[in-house]
Amino acid sequence: MLCPHCGAQIADDARACPRCRASLTFNNPSLALTDVAKDLPQQERRIRQILIGVVLLAVLGWIARSIMRRYHEPTQTAAQNPRSTSVETIPVLSSAVTLKPRTPLAFGFVVPPGCKSAVLESRFDESADTGSPAQLTVFDEAAYAAWKSHQVTHAAYTGKLKTGALAVTLPPFQARYFLVLTSGSSALSKTLQGRVQVLCTRGNP
Repeated sequence: MLCPHCGAQIADDARACPRCRASLTFNNPSLALTDVAKDLPQQERRIRQILIGVVLLAVLGWIARSIMRRYHEPTQTAAQNPRSTSVETIPVLSSAVTLKPRTPLAFGFVVPPGCKSAVLESRFDESADTGSPAQLTVFDEAAYAAWKSHQVTHAAYTGKLKTGALAVTLPPFQARYFLVLTSGSSALSKTLQGRVQVLCTRGNP
């Protein structure tokens, strides 16, 4: 057999030319078949490794999707069932009242239990016709008793009554309060038309 590269005489089963070192595998069909046959086990191992890798990747992907689904389900459930709130309205004053000089008017009310927040909301259309404006004061029960006894005490709120809305935030726990209206320094009677109510906000699980 002659080397197709350099023309040297070589053996028929030679895999490379001893003179020019050229590979003769692809020029010799019998040798090429022999090489393929020898590579078959290695190729099968590679195919098995690839298949195993694909299966492992599929299993890991399924596990990851399951974990993410479980992680997001509680958040979605919470979003679908948000905490609801309700507001209870407790009326304190809803009709016109007449203030006489040096004659305070007191209106008792209770902040009920279970309030998350309690706000005393008032709105008066007219604070006074003439003279100085009326005075609005909010006492808790103990402070109101001290005030009636002419003792020094502390009010939850006190201020001049003005036209428009007023909101006084109260402690949210159950307690009894008194709204006191006085004519101030005016020597004339005053007619007040307005509405006062407590807004109790509750949170439901």
